[in-house]
Amino acid sequence: MKLFLDTEFTDLVPGNKLISIALMAEDGEFFYAELTDTYELKDCSEFVKAYVLPFLKGGEYRMTSYECSLKLGNWIDDRGVDCTLALDNVSWDRPHLISLLKDCWPENLSKKDDYYKFVVMEKDMAHIMMEYNLDIHNALDDAAGMLIAYKTGLSWEV
Repeated sequence: MKLFLDTEFTDLVPGNKLISIALMAEDGEFFYAELTDTYELKDCSEFVKAYVLPFLKGGEYRMTSYECSLKLGNWIDDRGVDCTLALDNVSWDRPHLISLLKDCWPENLSKKDDYYKFVVMEKDMAHIMMEYNLDIHNALDDAAGMLIAYKTGLSWEV
């Protein structure tokens, strides 16, 4: 089963800090978390302050990185089948997932560099986000947009 991964983080620089993470399974089930202990407002770029933080969902999704690690590992394990990541930005998103799961890696998620590099044309993704009323720069909505692009044939793997 493919798990579409997206993250939001403090800036497009090495050593950025994770703000939120989402995985959307092919069957529509999802995991979403907003981290409460990984960053401070001062760590965020002006872009993130304007276009990421306002779209956080809050409430039940807020948790510490430790809680997120445990819940995320269990959620992947609960899929009950072998899972493979599908993501559009390997160099930014995957390291955050690896960091969260380092002590509780699920057996059904390959530790190898097995993943699908997911490509969607920017105009197609913008159309999907608008048509389905999804917020761009929200990890859960971006992961949902990738799943829609995959199911509607507007994406391809490399």
